[in-house]
Parts: sequence; structure tokens; C-alpha cells
Amino acid sequence: MRKIALSILTISVLSTPALAWAASQPQGFSGNVGLGFSNSTGTSQALSINTEDALNWLRGPWSNDTSFAYNYARNSGVVSADRLAVSNSTKYRWRKNTYAYGTLDYVRNHFDGYFYRVDEFAGIGHYLYPDENMRLALQAGVGARESHRIGYAAVINPSAQLAAKYRWQISKGALLTEDLEAVLVEGGANTYQSLLGLNTPLVGALGMRFSFLATYNTQVPVGYKALNTLTAVNLVYHF
Repeated sequence: MRKIALSILTISVLSTPALAWAASQPQGFSGNVGLGFSNSTGTSQALSINTEDALNWLRGPWSNDTSFAYNYARNSGVVSADRLAVSNSTKYRWRKNTYAYGTLDYVRNHFDGYFYRVDEFAGIGHYLYPDENMRLALQAGVGARESHRIGYAAVINPSAQLAAKYRWQISKGALLTEDLEAVLVEGGANTYQSLLGLNTPLVGALGMRFSFLATYNTQVPVGYKALNTLTAVNLVYHF
């Protein structure tokens, strides 16, 4: 009897962070619209106008997250930054801490050596809760990448995705995030990416977001740099 009671207590303690985090997530639609400035390094070095927007939906075991980011700069009639990134991820949580997912990512950035890249993945993810205000998602998937490197023909290759997404709800309005992703492509044209973000409240639904994006491509045309970074500051409206 003591062993049964101890087991129930252990399960209860381990599940508390997951329940606390789940209870803090709004059901239905939520999102944010942001506008600010960004600074890029690598092939393109420019101060640009920047926007980062997101639309999220959660209902029971299903969720969908869509994000949109655009950076643009023009100096003396010459475009010095022009990056568009659109991403959509759908998840089905079929166990308390395990989910199946499908993603579609599109990136267009001539300054990293590619006209565009499109990644499609399906896979499995698992949530870990180091603390009641922290969540770590580990996921792995397989799929395909269509890419058009500047100076080359467009190609489609099998690929795999490994990702880790960390969330720390520092306070009711402050959130620290770190997303790490490796896209491994047949032929060696891999992409490694890190996105660090900090959201802080200002007044009401208005907040500020600081982000730092680092992208490394293992195969780029001559004259382009493999490592590119983007530092951004945005005023964000949450809804």
C-alpha cells in the first residue's frame, strides 16, 4: 500500500509542471503583430525595417502556429536586405507529453546565397518540463527540401530535421525563448539555425521583443558567407 501511495505521489509531482504550463496556454486564437528595426551581418550588412508576426491556435490536443517575418533595407536605390520567412506547424498531442507534427517552412533571402528554400517535415516531438514555468520540446522529423541556390538549378532532396525549442515564462508578461534547428539534406546542403528571443511587457497588450537569429548554410555560392545573423528590436501588440 505504501508503494502504491508513493507511486501516485511521484506521478503527481512529475505531472505538476506540465499541468501548470498547459493551464497557462490560452485556448482558441492568439497572436502578435510586431514592427521595428533589425541589423544584419554576413553577406548583407544593413540596418533594416523589420516585422515579426504570429498567429496561434489551440484546441484540446490540436494546435497550429503560423509565423511571418520580413526584413527590408534600401540605400541609395540599392537593396541591401530583403528576407522573407513564413512558417506553419500543426501538432496533435496524442499523449500527455508526446505529439505528432507537420511543418512547412519557406525562406527567401538572396543575401544568403539562395533564391528560396522550402522545407516540409513530419515527425514526433516530446515535451519536458524542467520547472513549472519552463518547457523544452525535442522533435525529429523526415521530409524533403526544395532549394534554389543562386547560380544553380532548383533541386528537391530528402532531408531530416532535428530541433529543440525552449520556453521560459519568466513572469506573466516576460518570455524567454531559444529555438535550435538542424536541417540535414542529402547532398550536404545543410542548414543550422539558432533563434533567441526575449518578450517583455510595456503597457497593456503592447510589449517589446528582442531577437537574435544566426543561420549557417554549409553550401553557398562563391561570394556569399556561410554565417548570417539578424538582430531585431520590435514593438509588439499581443492579441
